[in-house]
Amino acid sequence: MKLAVLGTGMIVQEALPVLSGMGIHPHAILGTERRRERTQALAERFGIPHCCFQYSDVLGSGADTVYVALPNALHYDYAREALLHGLHVIVEKPATVSLAQLRELRRLAQERGLILVEAMTLHHLPAFQALRRELGSLGRLRLACLHYSQYSSRYDAFQRGEIAPAFDPAQAGGALMDLNVYNIHCAAALFGRPQGVYYHANIQRGVDTSGVLTLDYGAMQAVCIAAKDCQGANVSFIQGEAGRIECWPSVSQMDGYERTLRSGGRERREGLLAEHRMSYEFVAFEQMIDGVCLEEASHLLDLSEIAAEILETARAQLK
Repeated sequence: MKLAVLGTGMIVQEALPVLSGMGIHPHAILGTERRRERTQALAERFGIPHCCFQYSDVLGSGADTVYVALPNALHYDYAREALLHGLHVIVEKPATVSLAQLRELRRLAQERGLILVEAMTLHHLPAFQALRRELGSLGRLRLACLHYSQYSSRYDAFQRGEIAPAFDPAQAGGALMDLNVYNIHCAAALFGRPQGVYYHANIQRGVDTSGVLTLDYGAMQAVCIAAKDCQGANVSFIQGEAGRIECWPSVSQMDGYERTLRSGGRERREGLLAEHRMSYEFVAFEQMIDGVCLEEASHLLDLSEIAAEILETARAQLK
């Protein structure tokens, strides 16, 4: 995998040391003129040979894969351009701001035999994979509460009127798209497509800074709570007629869980996040891309489509 990284924000600054430690050395990085010094510093620090400020230079750099780590509203355009140039695409969450955009990217990837995946750490974490295997022991599922609340480092500035993309409704910012997307992917992977989607949010300056999303699965209800304006314990629960599972911390960084059965059995597993959370997904992405594992990528895109549908329905309720 010859990777080009698009962006220089917080997620890229976190990802680059992880990639370096895995032996994945990016081939190119794209920054803006406003962030020229930062882009050049990252390129120098991580030995990235192509430091670019025009997307056309990235596309012609010899990379075979782009990692789209730009503000949410830019994901579709940059991913589409990469696919049209024959490059595989890893796109940060949320993959797109609409279901139609995701389906169009998926169509382009399928037509060209390219890998398209959403960078959703959850699906690749050992704790989550183990939890999925345990789910059947809970009997008929009845309730789930998934929680990810994190006081944003940008919230104080937002309160002063300084609007970063993560808080800009015009750029698909807000708690739903930034944090609750992890809970939604968890629900999609564990429970599938819901019958109903209902979102109640706290709105400031036109954007949801926190909110509660309810997913109706008929005989089961799932609640997804996320906040950027307050801090939570970030413990989640899944309850069935035969038992329950408690997992921690937020699902995006799941490190362990405890299963308690009504019959009296109890099992606790913790310390399962042995590596940085992003390393697990990039191991999977590298294998998928180097082996062109289209079936595995397609399965992940099925989950991304469910998530995109939920997000779209919930966002419509904000208007």
